[in-house]
Amino acid sequence: MQTKRKPLIIGTLISGILLVLLAVGLYQLHTRQQPQRERHSTDITVQQFIKQVAPAAQREQKKYHIPASITIAQAGLESDWGRSKLAAKYNNLFGIKANGKSNRVRMYTTENVNGKTVKVKQYFQTYNSWAASINAHTQLIVNGTSDNHARFRAVQTAKTYRQAALALQTGGYATDPDYASKLIYAIKKFKLAQYDK
Repeated sequence: MQTKRKPLIIGTLISGILLVLLAVGLYQLHTRQQPQRERHSTDITVQQFIKQVAPAAQREQKKYHIPASITIAQAGLESDWGRSKLAAKYNNLFGIKANGKSNRVRMYTTENVNGKTVKVKQYFQTYNSWAASINAHTQLIVNGTSDNHARFRAVQTAKTYRQAALALQTGGYATDPDYASKLIYAIKKFKLAQYDK
Protein backbone atom coordinates (compact mmCIF):
# COMPACT_ATOMS: atom_id res chain seq x y z
CA MET A 1 0.00 0.00 0.00
CA GLN A 2 2.79 2.43 0.89
CA THR A 3 4.54 1.86 -2.43
CA LYS A 4 1.49 3.22 -4.27
CA ARG A 5 1.36 6.35 -2.10
CA LYS A 6 5.03 7.22 -2.54
CA PRO A 7 4.88 7.61 -6.38
CA LEU A 8 1.61 9.56 -6.01
CA ILE A 9 3.18 11.99 -3.52
CA ILE A 10 6.31 12.37 -5.65
CA GLY A 11 4.18 12.92 -8.78
CA THR A 12 2.09 15.55 -7.01
CA LEU A 13 5.25 17.25 -5.72
CA ILE A 14 6.82 17.31 -9.19
CA SER A 15 3.56 18.68 -10.69
CA GLY A 16 3.49 21.42 -8.06
CA ILE A 17 7.11 22.37 -8.72
CA LEU A 18 6.47 22.47 -12.49
CA LEU A 19 3.44 24.71 -11.96
CA VAL A 20 5.48 27.12 -9.80
CA LEU A 21 8.27 27.21 -12.43
CA LEU A 22 5.73 27.82 -15.18
CA ALA A 23 4.12 30.67 -13.19
CA VAL A 24 7.54 32.28 -12.54
CA GLY A 25 8.47 31.94 -16.21
CA LEU A 26 5.19 33.51 -17.36
CA TYR A 27 5.61 36.38 -14.88
CA GLN A 28 9.15 37.06 -16.11
CA LEU A 29 7.99 36.96 -19.73
CA HIS A 30 5.15 39.37 -18.95
CA THR A 31 7.40 41.83 -17.09
CA ARG A 32 9.97 41.71 -19.92
CA GLN A 33 7.28 42.60 -22.45
CA GLN A 34 6.07 45.55 -20.38
CA PRO A 35 8.73 48.24 -20.77
CA GLN A 36 9.35 50.24 -17.65
CA ARG A 37 8.35 53.89 -17.72
CA GLU A 38 11.33 56.25 -17.68
CA ARG A 39 11.47 58.67 -14.76
CA HIS A 40 13.16 62.05 -15.02
CA SER A 41 14.33 64.54 -12.45
CA THR A 42 12.51 67.85 -12.19
CA ASP A 43 15.90 69.46 -11.49
CA ILE A 44 16.96 69.08 -15.12
CA THR A 45 18.53 72.13 -16.77
CA VAL A 46 17.43 73.44 -20.14
CA GLN A 47 20.72 72.33 -21.72
CA GLN A 48 20.44 68.82 -20.23
CA PHE A 49 16.89 68.58 -21.53
CA ILE A 50 17.91 69.67 -25.03
CA LYS A 51 20.75 67.16 -25.07
CA GLN A 52 18.38 64.34 -24.08
CA VAL A 53 15.62 65.05 -26.61
CA ALA A 54 17.66 66.29 -29.59
CA PRO A 55 18.61 62.82 -30.96
CA ALA A 56 14.95 61.68 -31.06
CA ALA A 57 13.88 64.99 -32.65
CA GLN A 58 16.58 64.61 -35.30
CA ARG A 59 15.52 61.02 -36.07
CA GLU A 60 11.97 62.19 -36.62
CA GLN A 61 13.19 65.07 -38.81
CA LYS A 62 15.04 62.63 -41.08
CA LYS A 63 11.91 60.53 -41.54
CA TYR A 64 9.17 63.17 -41.65
CA HIS A 65 10.81 66.56 -42.41
CA ILE A 66 9.61 68.25 -39.22
CA PRO A 67 12.42 70.60 -38.12
CA ALA A 68 14.16 69.21 -35.02
CA SER A 69 14.34 72.76 -33.66
CA ILE A 70 10.53 72.97 -33.73
CA THR A 71 10.11 69.61 -31.98
CA ILE A 72 12.66 70.54 -29.29
CA ALA A 73 11.17 74.01 -28.76
CA GLN A 74 7.63 72.63 -28.54
CA ALA A 75 8.73 69.91 -26.11
CA GLY A 76 10.56 72.50 -24.01
CA LEU A 77 7.76 75.06 -23.91
CA GLU A 78 5.00 72.51 -23.33
CA SER A 79 6.87 70.68 -20.55
CA ASP A 80 8.76 73.52 -18.83
CA TRP A 81 11.91 71.99 -20.32
CA GLY A 82 11.14 68.56 -18.91
CA ARG A 83 10.34 69.77 -15.39
CA SER A 84 6.53 69.53 -15.40
CA LYS A 85 4.95 66.58 -13.60
CA LEU A 86 3.37 65.42 -16.86
CA ALA A 87 6.82 65.28 -18.50
CA ALA A 88 8.97 64.04 -15.61
CA LYS A 89 6.63 61.35 -14.29
CA TYR A 90 4.46 60.47 -17.32
CA ASN A 91 6.84 61.30 -20.24
CA ASN A 92 4.26 63.48 -22.02
CA LEU A 93 6.33 66.37 -23.36
CA PHE A 94 3.68 68.01 -25.52
CA GLY A 95 0.53 67.96 -23.42
CA ILE A 96 -1.07 65.47 -25.81
CA LYS A 97 -4.59 64.66 -24.64
CA ALA A 98 -5.63 61.04 -24.11
CA ASN A 99 -7.73 59.48 -26.85
CA GLY A 100 -8.63 56.29 -25.00
CA LYS A 101 -9.19 54.94 -21.52
CA SER A 102 -5.77 53.35 -21.04
CA ASN A 103 -2.35 54.92 -20.51
CA ARG A 104 -3.74 58.21 -19.31
CA VAL A 105 -3.63 60.51 -16.31
CA ARG A 106 -6.01 63.33 -15.30
CA MET A 107 -4.35 66.66 -14.54
CA TYR A 108 -4.98 70.39 -14.63
CA THR A 109 -3.90 72.34 -17.69
CA THR A 110 -3.89 76.02 -18.58
CA GLU A 111 -5.89 76.95 -21.66
CA ASN A 112 -6.62 80.23 -23.38
CA VAL A 113 -10.41 80.49 -23.78
CA ASN A 114 -11.87 83.66 -25.33
CA GLY A 115 -8.76 85.63 -24.41
CA LYS A 116 -8.77 84.46 -20.79
CA THR A 117 -6.39 82.01 -19.15
CA VAL A 118 -8.30 79.27 -17.37
CA LYS A 119 -7.34 76.05 -15.57
CA VAL A 120 -9.21 72.91 -16.60
CA LYS A 121 -8.83 69.24 -15.70
CA GLN A 122 -8.20 66.94 -18.66
CA TYR A 123 -6.97 63.43 -19.41
CA PHE A 124 -3.48 63.28 -20.88
CA GLN A 125 -1.72 60.41 -22.61
CA THR A 126 1.16 58.75 -20.75
CA TYR A 127 4.27 57.32 -22.45
CA ASN A 128 7.09 55.01 -21.42
CA SER A 129 9.80 57.41 -22.64
CA TRP A 130 10.43 60.88 -23.98
CA ALA A 131 11.32 59.33 -27.34
CA ALA A 132 7.86 57.70 -27.46
CA SER A 133 6.28 61.08 -26.70
CA ILE A 134 8.28 62.69 -29.52
CA ASN A 135 7.15 59.96 -31.90
CA ALA A 136 3.49 60.50 -30.91
CA HIS A 137 3.91 64.24 -31.51
CA THR A 138 5.38 63.51 -34.94
CA GLN A 139 2.41 61.28 -35.79
CA LEU A 140 0.03 64.08 -34.81
CA ILE A 141 1.85 66.52 -37.12
CA VAL A 142 1.99 63.98 -39.96
CA ASN A 143 -1.57 62.62 -39.65
CA GLY A 144 -3.37 65.72 -38.40
CA THR A 145 -6.57 65.42 -36.44
CA SER A 146 -9.70 63.35 -37.05
CA ASP A 147 -11.52 66.40 -38.42
CA ASN A 148 -8.62 67.53 -40.65
CA HIS A 149 -5.85 65.11 -41.61
CA ALA A 150 -3.91 67.85 -43.42
CA ARG A 151 -4.10 70.30 -40.49
CA PHE A 152 -0.33 70.47 -39.93
CA ARG A 153 0.96 69.44 -43.37
CA ALA A 154 2.55 72.89 -43.87
CA VAL A 155 4.90 72.16 -40.95
CA GLN A 156 6.53 69.40 -43.02
CA THR A 157 6.83 71.51 -46.16
CA ALA A 158 8.11 74.65 -44.39
CA LYS A 159 11.50 75.88 -45.61
CA THR A 160 12.46 77.45 -42.26
CA TYR A 161 11.66 76.91 -38.60
CA ARG A 162 9.86 80.29 -38.63
CA GLN A 163 7.50 79.05 -41.34
CA ALA A 164 6.98 75.80 -39.42
CA ALA A 165 6.15 77.71 -36.22
CA LEU A 166 3.62 79.88 -38.07
CA ALA A 167 2.11 76.77 -39.69
CA LEU A 168 1.53 75.28 -36.23
CA GLN A 169 -0.15 78.51 -35.14
CA THR A 170 -2.32 78.66 -38.27
CA GLY A 171 -3.24 74.99 -37.88
CA GLY A 172 -4.51 75.66 -34.37
CA TYR A 173 -1.95 73.52 -32.54
CA ALA A 174 -2.24 75.59 -29.35
CA THR A 175 -4.79 77.97 -27.84
CA ASP A 176 -2.06 80.51 -27.00
CA PRO A 177 -2.23 83.33 -29.59
CA ASP A 178 1.53 83.95 -29.15
CA TYR A 179 2.54 80.30 -29.60
CA ALA A 180 4.54 80.79 -32.82
CA SER A 181 6.41 83.79 -31.38
CA LYS A 182 7.31 81.81 -28.26
CA LEU A 183 8.64 78.92 -30.35
CA ILE A 184 10.75 81.24 -32.52
CA TYR A 185 12.09 83.00 -29.41
CA ALA A 186 13.06 79.68 -27.76
CA ILE A 187 14.77 78.47 -30.96
CA LYS A 188 16.85 81.66 -31.15
CA LYS A 189 17.61 81.85 -27.40
CA PHE A 190 18.83 78.26 -27.09
CA LYS A 191 20.34 78.04 -30.61
CA LEU A 192 18.12 75.10 -31.55
CA ALA A 193 18.44 75.67 -35.32
CA GLN A 194 21.81 73.86 -35.14
CA TYR A 195 19.86 70.59 -34.69
CA ASP A 196 18.12 71.05 -38.05
CA LYS A 197 21.34 70.33 -39.94
